[in-house]
Formats: sequence, structure tokens, C-alpha cells
Amino acid sequence: MFRTTRKLNVLLSACAFALLAPLALTAARAATPAGGRAEATAFIHQLAAGQFAQAETHFNATMRAHATPAKLQKLWQFMEKHFGPYAKTVGSDKMNFKGHPMVIVHTMFKRQTVGLAVFFDHAHQISGLRVVPIQ
Repeated sequence: MFRTTRKLNVLLSACAFALLAPLALTAARAATPAGGRAEATAFIHQLAAGQFAQAETHFNATMRAHATPAKLQKLWQFMEKHFGPYAKTVGSDKMNFKGHPMVIVHTMFKRQTVGLAVFFDHAHQISGLRVVPIQ
């Protein structure tokens, strides 16, 4: 079971990276602490509700250019295919990653809970999204 779960994590990370690789570069630029748990959790709830166009309104210009509603939908469908239907969010951790504000939203699916790291820029807009392991 552990190997299967690990393989799924690797596969999901690879697919998410391929779909959203340009977004990780956006998160690497300098920013002051901004963004919060409520904003990140609300964003995940919009994805779960299929409100991909509304979720996109929280993005900065670079994110909007690379993470279209269609790409967000494809990513969410991929996650539900591998982890089962979305159940709920079960907490979050706010931190800085290399000086950049980030909130990891613990997102529970039927078969597994994963972390969705939401990066914010200095204007409180979402500047990156990444799937991360949680413990």
C-alpha cells in the first residue's frame, strides 16, 4: 500500500508540475508577507465547487496567463481521479517559503489527504499553486 501511495504522489506531483510549472517561477520572486489562511481555503473551496473562473479572479497576471480555468479544471479532475472525490479541508499551515508567503491547505479526498500550497504575492494575489506532501 505504501508503494502505491508513494507512486500516486509522484505521479500527481509530476502532472501538477507539468500543468503548472510556470506558476512556480512566479512564486520565486520577492514578496512581502501577504495572503492568509481564509483566502487560501476559500480558493480551494472554489476549486472543489467547480468554480474555476471565479477561482482565477484571485490570481496575479502571470497566474492568469498560465493557469486558465480549463487547466484548473483538468488539474482538479486529475486529483479526484487519483485520490477520490473531494471531501473537505481539514486545516492549514501559514508559513514563509524562502521568504515568500505560503499557505498549505490540508485537503481531504476520499482516499487520501494532500497539501495544496497556495503562494501569495505582495498584492495579496495568488502567485503560485503546488501539491505538497503533508504529514
